[in-house]
Amino acid sequence: MIKKRLHIVKAFFALNVIFFSTLCAQQRYAVADIPSELLKNSSAVIRDNSKSVELISEDQMRVSEKTVITVLNKKGLATIQPWVSYDEDTSVELVEAKVYDKNGTIIKEFQEKDFQDVSATGSNLYSDSRMKVLDFTPAFYPFTFEFKRDWRSSSTSFLPLWVPNPFTGVGLERSKYVLKNPSRIPLNPRVYNLVGREVETIVSDELISYEVRDLPAIEQEKMGPHYTEFLPMVRIAPSRFVLKGKRASISNWKDFGLWQYRQLLNGRRELPQSTIARVKSLVLGIDDPREKARIIYEYMQSRTRYVSVQIGIGGWQPTLASEVDKLGYGDCKGLTNYTMALFESQGIESYYTIVNSGPNGQDIDEQFVALQGNHVILTLPFEDERVFLECTNQDAPFNYLGVHTDNRKVLMVTPEGGVIINTHEYSEEDNLERITGQASLEESLLVTGEILQASSGVSYHFRYGLKDAKADEQDSSYKNTWSHLNDLRLDNIEFRNDKENIVFEESLKFETAGYCSKAGDRILLNPNLFRRLKNIPSKSKKRTQPVVIKRGYTERDEIRWAIPENYNVESVFEQIEINSQFGTYKAELVKDGDDFLYKREFILNSGRHPKETFNEYVDFIKEVAKRDRSKIVLIKK
Repeated sequence: MIKKRLHIVKAFFALNVIFFSTLCAQQRYAVADIPSELLKNSSAVIRDNSKSVELISEDQMRVSEKTVITVLNKKGLATIQPWVSYDEDTSVELVEAKVYDKNGTIIKEFQEKDFQDVSATGSNLYSDSRMKVLDFTPAFYPFTFEFKRDWRSSSTSFLPLWVPNPFTGVGLERSKYVLKNPSRIPLNPRVYNLVGREVETIVSDELISYEVRDLPAIEQEKMGPHYTEFLPMVRIAPSRFVLKGKRASISNWKDFGLWQYRQLLNGRRELPQSTIARVKSLVLGIDDPREKARIIYEYMQSRTRYVSVQIGIGGWQPTLASEVDKLGYGDCKGLTNYTMALFESQGIESYYTIVNSGPNGQDIDEQFVALQGNHVILTLPFEDERVFLECTNQDAPFNYLGVHTDNRKVLMVTPEGGVIINTHEYSEEDNLERITGQASLEESLLVTGEILQASSGVSYHFRYGLKDAKADEQDSSYKNTWSHLNDLRLDNIEFRNDKENIVFEESLKFETAGYCSKAGDRILLNPNLFRRLKNIPSKSKKRTQPVVIKRGYTERDEIRWAIPENYNVESVFEQIEINSQFGTYKAELVKDGDDFLYKREFILNSGRHPKETFNEYVDFIKEVAKRDRSKIVLIKK
């Protein structure tokens, strides 16, 4: 009897252990367990972000990833990314997901069969990449989403990086990264923004490990630096790797460039003799190599178009120049290689150049020798300057880079190896937008007139595409820019694209009602008809990041005003001048017979400033915005 009771007690105890273990396992992600400091300013909290990488050999790696995120509201929904990509080199071994309620109880589970298998073409015409994607819409907030994916790849050029928290406005409980390296392949770890954070670190020939806990949400501050300057991150590159069957052994940028040139570029620039003859005839009698290059560049633009190709090694190796010549299209690699072949046929030196494309201006990291960049341009090394060509834009001027490739470090690939260089930086004066015109005020308060707007530098980038827009899109663009002008009507809109001097001109006639206001026999008129500063930031009491003005610019305007004959100018504002480390502002009125001329110049300087100066910047911008509203008083005779 005693033994029987003991068996019952043991069984009862075992059942309780199983029950409470299961209960704890199911409820480990309760929202109530999140530390309060991680909830502050957060739309989501990463509960666990774990990644395990095994670099088995130069041509084999296995990766296991687990991400658990508590989504607090709709704004945090973008943090869950339930997908895994694969291609002929990469196979998926596991993909699954679980959903928990606010108490940490599992309410839904997804297996691989629940994921849609789709092409990962995106904007690519040709691609062999595919994705397994889960289409998930939550029924309530908050909830917790757990996602696991395991995969294996025979391409080891891109080892998974460690970004504990890739989001701003999101807290982090725990993140761990483990890289096992049993073959002791030499590795180059590059650490970013870990100073000042408690990170458990192990670095040896066979094992690299990082772990961090309890990181509060980081805010993306206005006028702040690129996220790579403040988000914790580790990138690791092997010195020996395989990319789509191509083996590499590199230790510096010279080696990297030699590998790129010999393995991916060499032997791909042959052209049909008919094309070479055609190009030769175009530049016949022209001695200036720069002018020759311009003619050849425009020839390339006239007969090609951009199509992305991402099949196998084609994601990294350019299409044969002869193929591009035959088909008339290619991606950035193919079109750049084709243009290089055209130049080469006429004895003009040019180099394939790798860049991180995007308006934030991210450099190729000179301290991290590895495959980097997402775009390719062409460099021509003339004696007086380097000329850079964007080969995917069939309308771009010769030697013009817009905001996606300007002012950053890039890798130029030469037969002698790789060289880090800088693309053009456009100064405040280069980035000029100038408005000149006439405006006539009628007693009914109707304002009519015409203007000419000329844009250069980066300002050219933002304006010249307007010429190809539909009429209603052009109209909407102007009305959105000048939204302060009531009942705005536009007519005779004309464009002139001066590609030689890289200036885009817009001329138009306009009419706007109700711009001014009356007070008895007086009219209040703001002579600054077209300029308004928008998106003015608010001051910050706890600024944490430097103030970065990536691209400065200049606005320079002259508007000649005619006022009603039966009115006189009663009062005007004195000449305005504001000087700051961030820029300058000038505005004045000059009497000219019965008319007056309004002159305005605003210069915003490019630069980087200490975080403590942010409120000074806000004061400067607010003062400019205030002065832009300065009015004059007209009185009836």
